[in-house]
Amino acid sequence: MSGRAAKSGDAVIHLDVLITMANQIGDFFTPYPPGQREEGVRNHLRHYWDPRMRDALLAHVDATGGTGLHAHVLAAAKLLREPGAAKTGYPGPPKA
Repeated sequence: MSGRAAKSGDAVIHLDVLITMANQIGDFFTPYPPGQREEGVRNHLRHYWDPRMRDALLAHVDATGGTGLHAHVLAAAKLLREPGAAKTGYPGPPKA
């Protein structure tokens, strides 16, 4: 770990760990169809991550363009900012 950290509120979040966690979520959704893949990651970040974690991830995206994030994880993070994105529902896993 490089020791890089993002200050968010009064909690320090190590970016290396945050990036690893985000990419692990992305790995889970990799086999999903495009669109559903990004929405699944976005939904997980929105529902299960502390707002300070999301803020730190978005600050990393702003500062570096998302260095270290998988492409679909970066796209999902950007979806967190879209107007109305919070109103969309995650349709669940693909139907066989």
